[in-house]
This record gives sequence, C-alpha cells and structure tokens, in this order.
Amino acid sequence: MRRLEIIVASKPDFNELVDLHSVELYAYLWRMLADEQDAEDCLQDVYLRAYRAYEKLPSGGNYRAWLYKIATNSANTARKKRARNAQLVDINQLGTPRMVEREAETRQVLALLAAQVNALPRRQKAAIILRKYQELTYAEIGTALVCSQEAARANVYQGLKTLRAKLSQLSKIEVIL
Repeated sequence: MRRLEIIVASKPDFNELVDLHSVELYAYLWRMLADEQDAEDCLQDVYLRAYRAYEKLPSGGNYRAWLYKIATNSANTARKKRARNAQLVDINQLGTPRMVEREAETRQVLALLAAQVNALPRRQKAAIILRKYQELTYAEIGTALVCSQEAARANVYQGLKTLRAKLSQLSKIEVIL
C-alpha cells in the first residue's frame, strides 16, 4: 500500500516577500503615481499594511497578487489625497539634462502617452500597467483589482482600445498642424 503524503505549503518569511517584490512594486507604484516620492511613500504603506495583515493570511496563496492589491489600493488613496491637495504633477519636471532633438521628441511622445494613460479610468490604467509593465496574468490582475479574470481582461482591452483611439486622433491633429 502506498503512502499518500500531503505537503502543506508554508508561508514565506515576510522579509523574503519584501526582498522578492520590492523592485517590481516600486516600478508599478511609480507608473501609477508618476512621482518618485509618492511611490516610495506608498511602497512603505504597502509593506506596513501587508505586515499587519500577514499573520491572518492563509498559507499557499498568491502573495504577489495580494501585494499588488494592497499597492493598487495605496496608490488610489495617494491619488485621492493628491487631488484634494490640488497639486498637479508635471512629468516634464523630473529634471532632465539638455537633449538632442531626437531625444526631446521621444520625451514628448512619452509624455503624451503618459498623459493619455493617466487620463484613463483608474481601473483600466491599473490593469494596463499590471499587464504590460508588471507582466501579471489576468488572474493575478483580477486578484489585485478585486474583480474576475474576465473583468481584468476587459479592463486591459478597453484601456488599450481607448489609448489607440486617442493617440490616433492626436497624431491626425499634429499632421494637420
């Protein structure tokens, strides 16, 4: 008779989670907030919230998606606070050295793209960043945004569709000028 062994997945050490996901979470928060200091503050908030809830978290879960869910909530809170304080962030004020004309044009295009991404509804913006930059699966995006996998896929699709349409309109305007 064969013995059936059940392996119970244990939770990784909290510090391991921090080490494993800090860089990608910071990049996600920076893309969501377009500000280094806000991203750093939110990352600290993410780990504080996660640490407080870690003991209650069941073993064997998707810790990465769980951290992204906390990061998304923290970024949304920070954006709301920023809006209340009426302080607008200008991406062009990130301090760049003199550039050659081609670099300047590239920066203009990237600033235009960033402005269009920032104008998306926050769920679509978060879904696109999680999918295209953080390379999360639709299931992980669904967990992070507290929606179904299908809704996550739809948010990415609708956001990209909106971006393509807006950027297409803007390129037609620039050609006319």
